[in-house]
Amino acid sequence: MDQLDRVWTALGHSLHLLVFILLVVTVVVDGMSWQVVAFALAYSSGRMIPQRSVWIALVLATWVLLFVRGESAVYLVFALFFVVLGVFRPRFSVPLVFVMTGLAVYGIARNVGWTVGGIIGPIIGALVAIALGLGFRMLRVEAQAREEESHRAGEMQERARIAGDIHDTIAQGLSSINMLLHSIEGQISLLDATTLDPGTREQLGRQIRLAQTTAQENLLETRRIIAALQPSPMMGADLPVALARVASSTAMGQAITFDVDGEPRNVSAAVEQELVRIGQSLVSNIARHANATRGRVTLTFQPDQVVLDVVDNGDGFDVASMHELGLRTHRSQDGTVLVDAAHPGQQLDATGLAGVLRRVKAVGGTMALETEPGGGCGVAVQIPTGGRE
Repeated sequence: MDQLDRVWTALGHSLHLLVFILLVVTVVVDGMSWQVVAFALAYSSGRMIPQRSVWIALVLATWVLLFVRGESAVYLVFALFFVVLGVFRPRFSVPLVFVMTGLAVYGIARNVGWTVGGIIGPIIGALVAIALGLGFRMLRVEAQAREEESHRAGEMQERARIAGDIHDTIAQGLSSINMLLHSIEGQISLLDATTLDPGTREQLGRQIRLAQTTAQENLLETRRIIAALQPSPMMGADLPVALARVASSTAMGQAITFDVDGEPRNVSAAVEQELVRIGQSLVSNIARHANATRGRVTLTFQPDQVVLDVVDNGDGFDVASMHELGLRTHRSQDGTVLVDAAHPGQQLDATGLAGVLRRVKAVGGTMALETEPGGGCGVAVQIPTGGRE
């Protein structure tokens, strides 16, 4: 637990203690009553009621019953301000604090009449509580973001280390094996015909070529693993530049173009990383499987989301075949074909379109598809950004 967590915990305990003290003062001044018992039971049931909104509603309802009986209970509102600000997000907690302030002003006026102090006091208390409560919430959110960023940086460093180890050991070993097999194949071809009969020579040649193919395929797969562990396009680049590198890095060269629509802006590191990974996977599919002559990658910045479109003029496919990949399609209200897992909670593969959907879901996005046999393929990925970062 870090320092901020300890402060947060201490603040929570202090609030509970303050509520208890103010409740004792209420009992001393106004006497014991069933309203006191009801409030105490409602407040202490917080851990037993998972729905925080239900718990707060019970607490506020019993608090109103309590101050209707006596003025002293009104002052519990100053502790309850912080409780509400700690439980709900600002867009709900701040209006609720002002409602509570109005109730407190009414409670004081009901018991002692309308006075300047009875009006100004709760208002000042509410403003102070909002300033302190929201300020501390912002500090906590910022600290959590820094912690997540630090964790992500450590994770990327470890992934880079593993990628380097794989490159220096397995990849180099497979490359050496491939070279040795190529050398042996050349030596066999130079042997005198009397040394080996044609059948044996042909059989050895087939076996060596099979070993070469296996080693080459495993070397390519190892290099793909290294690329997946270490997203080199992101090194020292923002998102549009990184995706431009991805689009131009295939054997198709300039046949895959890249465009940016909208005003580029910073997005979170997680969204940035996943979009580059998604772009790598979709562009690789175009180059390796689509039999396409052209492709287009478009990154669109919208006010509350970022959209990545990858389109090709290749063979396309029947969307019904998506089920074989563990995926299903369904149409949205505007007619867009959306892609989702075939079954709720299903573990998606890490490669192909299933791998793309897996990354999209990891950052709360949606994936749309437009394709038909012989008609090319278009994939659109929409990821919410919550407005400007």
